[in-house]
Amino acid sequence: MEKDSVFKKIYNFYSKDLNSTDFENLIMKETPSRYKYFVRNMDKPSKGRNKLEEFLYFIRNFAEAFLKKLTPVIRIIYTLTILFFIFSLINNDWNLAIFSFVVLNLVMIFEIADKLTARDELDVARDVQTGLITVRPPESENFNIEYYYETAKEVGGDFIDFISRSDKSFLVSIGDISGKGMSAALQMIQVRMLYRCISDNIENPKALLTSLNSNLFKHVSKKLYFSMILAEVKNNKLKICRAGHTPLLYFNSLENSCGEINQKGMALGLNNSELFENSLEEVEIAANPNDIILFYSDGLSEAMDAGKNEFGINRLKEIISNNSSKSVAEIMETILSEVSKFRGYAEVHDDIAFICMKAK
Repeated sequence: MEKDSVFKKIYNFYSKDLNSTDFENLIMKETPSRYKYFVRNMDKPSKGRNKLEEFLYFIRNFAEAFLKKLTPVIRIIYTLTILFFIFSLINNDWNLAIFSFVVLNLVMIFEIADKLTARDELDVARDVQTGLITVRPPESENFNIEYYYETAKEVGGDFIDFISRSDKSFLVSIGDISGKGMSAALQMIQVRMLYRCISDNIENPKALLTSLNSNLFKHVSKKLYFSMILAEVKNNKLKICRAGHTPLLYFNSLENSCGEINQKGMALGLNNSELFENSLEEVEIAANPNDIILFYSDGLSEAMDAGKNEFGINRLKEIISNNSSKSVAEIMETILSEVSKFRGYAEVHDDIAFICMKAK
């Protein structure tokens, strides 16, 4: 009985956090991603080599790329340990082989400790970023609203924001910082906090984007640029301004058609003169019952399958049109399901963020 208990404890230890998709994700998604991490800076073999020479050249370059990722001390210890292990096999010296095996595992433990420390810090960063994304959209008498946010890495540069006002109007915004990962996430936090600070005193979307662009050059890195789309929602009307972002998709229930609201607008951070303000164009629409508005980042429309084919705006329009009678939550789930099926096991190459609004 006690043996069964021991085996059960061992089984539970290895299986308690395991789910059915872990091995699938490891083989189909994580392994190709890690492979690309090492080979992206490798030299390509010159033409004219035979298959064996190409293989040996690849092995040498891959080993070099791997060793360069290790710290100098760990690199020396790891290399010596491998040499000792080969020497022990040639000379049938099992004591040296066991010693090499122990040292190699210690090296792995040190490297894993560094990785886990970095992962813990990324978890904290992700929690901070997640806390900045509004948990619930504002209550609206005229619209049902849902949103989705997914980062390509642990943290990302897309942002979504809702700002409620005392007159029951609210601002809806979605933006995409240039770049990905930690640098984009930190810049996203800066931009969002700056946007929130100035939005209290400016109501007009065009004036708000102009002020945000001006403040970027004063208070944030001049090398930062990003796209954004901002809408002021008052009753059933939306006043929309687009700064270099992907155009809104608008399903008109009366015409039973889905099109793009594709007005002019330069991305923020590119120019600090009147050229930026003059490039912005405001559009106002009055939503009829069952009209659908989709704000989205390019990570949604440009989601790729294994063959590097993009999901595309036309597929989004088709999904919205074919599911226009459904609730906002159901439309959102359908979009995510179709994107997931299209993407398959391909690597997620960009953040995905979108907001779906349906008029009551």
